[in-house]
Amino acid sequence: VAPGGGMLLHIAPSSMLTQALAQVPGTTSSSFADTLSYVLAPGASPVAARYVLRAIATTARRRGTYELTEFVTRLCNHYDIALDHVMAEATEPLPALGDNDDDLPSFFEEKLTSSSAGFVNVRSRRDGEARFYANAAFEASFAAVREMDATWQSGSMEINSLFVHQEDCHLVRRLFGELYRACAPDEVLEMSTPRPVRAYDRGAAAYALFDCRGAMLVQHEGRAFVGLVELFLHAPGAAPVAPLAAPSEPPWAKSGMPPALPPLGGIAATPLPTPAPPP
Repeated sequence: VAPGGGMLLHIAPSSMLTQALAQVPGTTSSSFADTLSYVLAPGASPVAARYVLRAIATTARRRGTYELTEFVTRLCNHYDIALDHVMAEATEPLPALGDNDDDLPSFFEEKLTSSSAGFVNVRSRRDGEARFYANAAFEASFAAVREMDATWQSGSMEINSLFVHQEDCHLVRRLFGELYRACAPDEVLEMSTPRPVRAYDRGAAAYALFDCRGAMLVQHEGRAFVGLVELFLHAPGAAPVAPLAAPSEPPWAKSGMPPALPPLGGIAATPLPTPAPPP
């Protein structure tokens, strides 16, 4: 069973758990179990649990995945969440996601277009379908939108591992897990990772330390989600960071993705701000 899945074994047998987690796109069994364990750890609010289960249920229904649907049913029973609040089909579809960032809520659109922003990646999911957005700086240095789209569709690897060091991905997963735990309807929440993460800068062909900030908005009873990852180059001396060995190759080397794209510009010339410490 994937790391992070220990608590989930109390809900479903390992064979079902393994098959169910493998049916979630844009991630791996291990990383999804990790994120879900953060969201549903003791103390999780009923609202957060209902929202994340609704999101999984809409994905399962759209993709026709039996094991994932059965897994959601067992989670509802375990957490005493009304099944019809999670599994009921919507009477009306939400508007389809567009390719332009002007389809996003204003907070996220402004992050993508701001000249003072860092390296910004936004992922939006609506009724089980996903779209990815990024500012020019992020695409030039870390990953192109088309790569994230392809990774989501293939389900072969975690989206974050396209640019974050494999040993630091758990920090990003925990960030989103904590954001989900604290989510409230139609409210944008922001948090930061407890320490910088290593991300692979394709232009420099090297890892560097980045402060990582996340934001999340959950709407329509969990049917719609917008998440943001924003990276800022870590200021030397800002905080002690234990050195961690980098792998011998970048995270995307075996993914079948295209090589580094030529620089697209858009990186601010002035020093980037350091995000506030997490609440």
